[in-house]
Amino acid sequence: MPIPTVHKLSPAYEVIESLGGKTAVAAELDLAPSTLSRWCQPHPEGTGGVIPQRHWPAILRMSKRLKVALSLSDLCTVR
Repeated sequence: MPIPTVHKLSPAYEVIESLGGKTAVAAELDLAPSTLSRWCQPHPEGTGGVIPQRHWPAILRMSKRLKVALSLSDLCTVR
């Protein structure tokens, strides 16, 4: 059963949704879906929308495989 999305902080929320949601991205990254939920939560419970950099390469590979247009700048909080 999917975890309901309560917080939608950027860029994490948009990236996760563009790749099929928390369940799909969590499976790709071998993480619990609740970990991705924390990426979308404000501080101090979450990362404030920040996607940890150690996951960027796998996310970009996933986006390429799914033919979803994502770039490095889409993963950064500074735009």
